[in-house]
Amino acid sequence: MKLSPQKVIVRLPNWVGDVVMATPALISLRKGLPESEITVMGKENARVLLDGLDLWDSYLAFNRHGEQAGTFTFLKIAGTLRRQRFDTGLIFPNSPSAALLFALGGVKRRIGYNRHGRGAFLTHLVPVEREKGRFIPVPMVIYYLKLVGFLGLNPVTTHPHLTVTPGDEAWAEELWHNLGYMDGRPVVGVTPGASFGPSKRWLPDYFAQVSDMLRGKLNVHVLFLPGPGEEPLMEKIRGTCNLEPDILAPDLTPLNRLKAIINRCALLLTNDTGPRHIAVALRRPVVVITGPTDPRYTATNLEETIVLRKKLPCSPCMLKVCPRDHACMAHITPREVFNACELALKGTFH
Repeated sequence: MKLSPQKVIVRLPNWVGDVVMATPALISLRKGLPESEITVMGKENARVLLDGLDLWDSYLAFNRHGEQAGTFTFLKIAGTLRRQRFDTGLIFPNSPSAALLFALGGVKRRIGYNRHGRGAFLTHLVPVEREKGRFIPVPMVIYYLKLVGFLGLNPVTTHPHLTVTPGDEAWAEELWHNLGYMDGRPVVGVTPGASFGPSKRWLPDYFAQVSDMLRGKLNVHVLFLPGPGEEPLMEKIRGTCNLEPDILAPDLTPLNRLKAIINRCALLLTNDTGPRHIAVALRRPVVVITGPTDPRYTATNLEETIVLRKKLPCSPCMLKVCPRDHACMAHITPREVFNACELALKGTFH
């Protein structure tokens, strides 16, 4: 279908990793519609994350479960959309509320996947692959590109992309000086948390053991990067380490600065969470510890990634909290993770 939109609004995904995996679609949209007015709508942290890419003409901050929570505010945002008279809306999240907002906002063409019973709120329903009635997961990069393709636009790229602004790069340079990282030794960044839920988190004492091995055996700097609210998790890790790692407080690492830090790291060690995708977008080596999530969602752009995962009957479960013994993560040993880090630091990924 070939459409010629003049005023386009894009509803971004909610999760950081999904926002990053949506960048090929956003880039393809911007390149394919150079004369169109594009508004991007999403969380404020997504705007910060995408800063420097020049993907929109205007950005509308919206957090359905944060600052803009509540029915009154929801309707007020819908009124804002109605006044702007958008002719085309691309809805990346699968939630019914995302489609409902565009419908109430008078967006003329509302394009989204036909999932979760929200078809009545869409004008153009994009089908999904199913087997025996069940949704078949596909890489999210392709998932979002297919929505842009519905406008008749070809993909410009299939690789996520982020950029670090000169100001954030200067901040990271000063941080490296302050931490004593200008001695030429590699820096391994570690993100031990996962905002999705505890099922995605590798064991704290395992992180501590790997940190000790990296410092003791490879003589690298180890910099832990906990997210907001993950201070107790970091204290558990710190209390088990024999060699004290460097820890950067969450309030020092909004997403623009986190990008700058990851960009300077020789390697990122992480759970299957947002920073993983930031590293991929910046083309930095990454070792990912994953258990409950379905690997088909991220089965692209793995050239500089080592994924550690155990094939168990209960995995992938996609649950936020493991109802059993967390075997999918517990069975990934510190030695396995250390070996993977050593390979990645040498540039060996396959």
